[in-house]
Amino acid sequence: MKVVRAVPTQPVSEQLSVQRLSDALGTEKMHANVWTLAEGSMMKHLHHEQEELYLVFEGIAEMEVDGITYELRERDVLAVPAGATHQMSNAGEGPLTFFVVSAPPVSGDAERV
Repeated sequence: MKVVRAVPTQPVSEQLSVQRLSDALGTEKMHANVWTLAEGSMMKHLHHEQEELYLVFEGIAEMEVDGITYELRERDVLAVPAGATHQMSNAGEGPLTFFVVSAPPVSGDAERV
């Protein structure tokens, strides 16, 4: 076991960066990542098998899940069931940093919609 500082440093796009905590910690039964979204939104997608839990660390998010929009502020948590179409957007000023845990740890489970 080890302690890892959660700081998203791996760029995914100009607006989005990630730290893949599962890789750093060696977890086998879940995926865990910390994301920072400067502006804009992540792609709309769904997971066929994975449930996801989103926890906002910093900023204000809008999460659209199956056509319903939820506002998430610091320390707010939202669970997204498998099969639900969802999209995270930065709705505040400054960066949005959030933590995502998904299980089971299925690779290639995300589908763009």
